Amino acid sequence: MREGKIVHRESKTFDRRASADGWIKRREADLVQPNAVLGAAKVSIATLGDAIQLYIQQSEQAMGRTKTQVLRSILTYELARMVCAEIGSQHYLEFAQDLAATGMKPQTVENYLSHLGAVVSIARPAWGFALDPQALSDGRKVARALGVTRKGGKRSRRPTFDELNRLLIHFLDREKRNPGSAPMAAIIVFALFST
Repeated sequence: MREGKIVHRESKTFDRRASADGWIKRREADLVQPNAVLGAAKVSIATLGDAIQLYIQQSEQAMGRTKTQVLRSILTYELARMVCAEIGSQHYLEFAQDLAATGMKPQTVENYLSHLGAVVSIARPAWGFALDPQALSDGRKVARALGVTRKGGKRSRRPTFDELNRLLIHFLDREKRNPGSAPMAAIIVFALFST
């Protein structure tokens, strides 16, 4: 506060109270310096999680449900708690390896990094966060070379007649129960004969 008015607000989450208390003391000491620049101070300690949250909040284009879910999921990982300026390609690689270690398929890991790339690419020009897009690009390149990530393969399997029959019965039943629902049975038949 300055002259009774709030001029700067900042928050951060910690696992332990002692860590939070130490951070508060350091931040307050930094901010009482005569030449403290609040905006620069805030950006210099911004985490990847801060950038992700800003991206979610300020994205004017409607993000799909999957992208939003993926970005919110990334917030739960250690990478999101790292200060932007400290994140290098090896951190993105370790993140990808952590995802793969949970049993996630390489294609899904690639999707996570792709969605993260949307945030990283605009964080510096939009908000001044010290995220290096090249570090993510390098991390993705190494992850691909190590087989941690890969693009999804082409699908060659076609549904059986029995599977198609069950799908059509399901959607026709749903249309009877909910007449306002999308005409999925018609859409399926159209897709089969037009593609």
